[in-house]
Amino acid sequence: MKRPAPDIDIDTVTLAAGGDAAAVEAVVRSLQGPVHAIARRMLLDRDDAEDATQESLVRIVTRLAQFRGESKFSTWAYRIAVRRILDFREQRAAVARQSFTAFADDLADGLDVAAVERVEDAVLHQQLKLACSQAMLHCLDGDHRIAFVLGELLELPADEAGEILGVEPATYRKRLSRARAALTEFLARTCGVVSPQAPCACHRRLDRARALGRVAPGRDVPAGESLVQLRSHIASVSEARKVTAFYRREPEVRSRRDFVADLRRILGTLHQPTRDNQ
Repeated sequence: MKRPAPDIDIDTVTLAAGGDAAAVEAVVRSLQGPVHAIARRMLLDRDDAEDATQESLVRIVTRLAQFRGESKFSTWAYRIAVRRILDFREQRAAVARQSFTAFADDLADGLDVAAVERVEDAVLHQQLKLACSQAMLHCLDGDHRIAFVLGELLELPADEAGEILGVEPATYRKRLSRARAALTEFLARTCGVVSPQAPCACHRRLDRARALGRVAPGRDVPAGESLVQLRSHIASVSEARKVTAFYRREPEVRSRRDFVADLRRILGTLHQPTRDNQ
């Protein structure tokens, strides 16, 4: 699912930097969705992602007076957020959590090749697909994962993504290309959603995932298309676009928190945001 770019005009930013509560709230509400989307992809734990989002938004709000208009405001804000997310809790977002080989072995463990795909399990299949796609991203190191997130999730052009990451556009494009290639190869070899001949399929993994507590009836799942619909769409696109479709067509997982309320509590008041360089 395409995440729209924050729509924040310079007048709102100026008012927010001056302490206008309504303007600060508008800035936070515009940024909280995409910043949370970045954090959720970079950090496996949902609580970690929400904590990192909150800390990123605090840093952005407390530095509004430093914005000089030398780049787009969203680019400036994303750069602050990405730095905080990559540094979050002993750099949890900067390293690969496991290798693609180890993840493939995990998926093969307990696979029931005789299992039947049942309509009544569709929600559990969606849970499992979302968990699997998240874990797959964490087979990439932080540099390649954030490149993929900015390019495929936020759909940023190379010059803007490079500015956010502090690298040349050519360097960013190489990282994005490598990330796409690694994920494409793994999906084609392993995932039945992308390749009908691949051994793993959500219904074949369901019993094992239940036993491990990775899926459960009643767990929140954002509304979205079924795996049947996703497989049909992926079958209609080119090989080079399959990994893009696999991730972009996921429903948006919204935060459980109200970050505006969080900032009110942390900063004491939105009328006088702190302006320090910490």
